[in-house]
Amino acid sequence: SACHDPFGSVIWFCMIREFSVGPIGENVYIIEQPGVPVVVVDPGAEADRLLGKIDAAVSRAGTRSVLIACTHGHLDHVAAVPELMFGLRGRGLEVRLFAPMADRDYFGAPAEETNRRAFQDILAMMFFQRFWTPIPEADEYFEDGRELPGTGIIVIHTPGHTRGSSCFLAENGSALLSGDTLFRSGRGRTDNFDGDEADIVASIRERLCCLPDGVRVWPGHGEATTIGREKRLYL
Repeated sequence: SACHDPFGSVIWFCMIREFSVGPIGENVYIIEQPGVPVVVVDPGAEADRLLGKIDAAVSRAGTRSVLIACTHGHLDHVAAVPELMFGLRGRGLEVRLFAPMADRDYFGAPAEETNRRAFQDILAMMFFQRFWTPIPEADEYFEDGRELPGTGIIVIHTPGHTRGSSCFLAENGSALLSGDTLFRSGRGRTDNFDGDEADIVASIRERLCCLPDGVRVWPGHGEATTIGREKRLYL
């Protein structure tokens, strides 16, 4: 079941910090826990600004390791990845990039053509042309149920916005980083080549609405919400 307790009796002390970046207000999340890798979710822009925030998180957490995790491969969620990885490695930190297996074509050699096609479909080529930068191959491609190593954060595969779109269940199951799957009073668009409206609705109903009402939802754009508030629109 997607709604089992993957954390058992382990108690995680976790801090989620949110930063809105770029011209369309994409939300980046930095998750810190004592003594474990700092997790950076969906760094879409403003790498210089994020580097300072990550430096502070690494210092507070007492770690030398950073894990960059992408909920999906769209450019507005990954464009800062190359500069971040370069900057963090220049500081002597271990950096690894994690991305959804079903979005693999958004990374490495196929990335430019795949993102070009996606932004053509939504009539947003000006954004693509302004912000395109080569996106590296991920160090690891995850699938449903995977733990982001050493963090206690669990992947929930929620296809629809893209084939690989995923959410991350954190804070001992009390927080959901929902990418572009679930928003406050809305959901991600599905009018690009690998989007599917039936799939995203099924993902929300079957994979997310079964989570406890009090789970805090941190979306890829816009304000935070809760599962209880949003599931009324789907059940």
